[in-house]
Amino acid sequence: MGAFEFNNNTELSARNCGLGCGCGSNSDRGEVCIIAQKIFDQCRIQKCLTSDILGPARAARNPIPSCNEMLCEGDIIVPPCNAADVTIKDLELKRIEIIRKKPNPLQRGCWDIELKYVFEYTLEFRRADGCIIGCIEATNSYNLRVTLFGSTESDVTTATDLFECCGNSKGGPFVVAEGKALALAADLKFSGFSKNCGCNCGCGCGCGSGCNDGCCGDITMGAPVAVNVTIGLFTIVKLFRTVNMMVESLGKCIPESCTSTASSGDPCGDFESMCFPLDMFSPSDEHKSCCGFGPTFGSPK
Repeated sequence: MGAFEFNNNTELSARNCGLGCGCGSNSDRGEVCIIAQKIFDQCRIQKCLTSDILGPARAARNPIPSCNEMLCEGDIIVPPCNAADVTIKDLELKRIEIIRKKPNPLQRGCWDIELKYVFEYTLEFRRADGCIIGCIEATNSYNLRVTLFGSTESDVTTATDLFECCGNSKGGPFVVAEGKALALAADLKFSGFSKNCGCNCGCGCGCGSGCNDGCCGDITMGAPVAVNVTIGLFTIVKLFRTVNMMVESLGKCIPESCTSTASSGDPCGDFESMCFPLDMFSPSDEHKSCCGFGPTFGSPK
């Protein structure tokens, strides 16, 4: 039986038990000692990230490099000069980086945390007549600083073979950050009136006549020079430590038998065995708030 002979070791464990927490840890019910990741402090933030915070949209790394690429990663994206509109699509919070974590010099037990949120998305440009000109992968990042309570620094060094990649580590606290991003808006940025759009003539002299091939864009504002995006960010930041904790146990978890979900091989038979989805043909009368996520994710600050 090997690893499944747990009950045979109960008597041996009881004989070796003499120091509080370990006593009764192998029993099915009652108080047991577990290793838990206890949250010491956490906060939630709902922030609207405008172009004043993010800066202009920048070129993202293309997973498939092309010889036709004219921008390097991180360069400011300059829209086509005949672009009249831009749309942000497929926004993804690509990653959250923990930049630094250090004790707060003024508040004992508090920790200053800096996080970097990296967003990636697609910008789609259109002419004034609605025709798509092209699209490009773009990116922006945002640095967030918070202070949370994580108790005093521990001098204990911890080692475990459960996570072989991590090696030895201090007792914490450790950071967990979760986030969700929403694409709110994208706008073309113009530098203002331009007197020269190229081909050695004033702005507008060649638009529609072949000189600039219609590239002057909005003559009153000049050609677009960048893209400003607005992104909504929901995020939760936590500080936790690994601790020993006594909990009340209701017994062991016994898994249920697995059931087969294999298809019969007859697509019509599988389809005809399904219940008719009446709900799809009836509008729901269940009241639903249209106020968005404010009451759930709102921040008092």
